[in-house]
Amino acid sequence: MTFIKAFHWIGRITAVLLFLLWGAFFVEHLTEWFKDAAHLPPASVFIKQFFHLLMLVGYLVVFKWKVAGSFIIILGALLFFGSIGVNAMITFFTISIIPAVIFLFVLYFEKKILSTTSVDKVSQSKE
Repeated sequence: MTFIKAFHWIGRITAVLLFLLWGAFFVEHLTEWFKDAAHLPPASVFIKQFFHLLMLVGYLVVFKWKVAGSFIIILGALLFFGSIGVNAMITFFTISIIPAVIFLFVLYFEKKILSTTSVDKVSQSKE
């Protein structure tokens, strides 16, 4: 069980670090693109910023609801990095979903351990 607990902490730490990293970019882009209210950027920028915000929200949601937060992170990262079309999209996407992947694997292994423990208890009670 210690192994799973360690991965929980690794997932939490990477979620915080990526939230701070991508959050800094988000704030910087907001201040740059939206500082002049008379010359707002095109609608596509608003949509891309929404996808970026969705990814950031996922990093926070994952602390309360692991599965929902993980899917929000993956969806937000896919939409955001897919929409900006950078050459390193695969790299940025892969790095961004690390906490989501960790939490999903942890949940999978927790369920696997719980189910095998339950089966062992049932088989012992029948004997």
